[in-house]
Amino acid sequence: MPIYEYHCPRCGEDFEKLVYGGSAVECPKCQCAKPEKKMSAFGMSGTSEKGGSLASSGSSCAGCTSSCSTCH
Repeated sequence: MPIYEYHCPRCGEDFEKLVYGGSAVECPKCQCAKPEKKMSAFGMSGTSEKGGSLASSGSSCAGCTSSCSTCH
């Protein structure tokens, strides 16, 4: 039973929903029957083909002393 993240195009609400099989999903705020499934951050974690982390997309990370090029 996966939890999916959704965005409602009608009211702008972002929400999570535990989905059982092929059950219908609607916005809890406005009951819109066609919320858009979002790409979750959990699904995007891992490493890139170049060996870097996909999660660290900023200019620096917690382990850097000067620039990220020194810690990779």
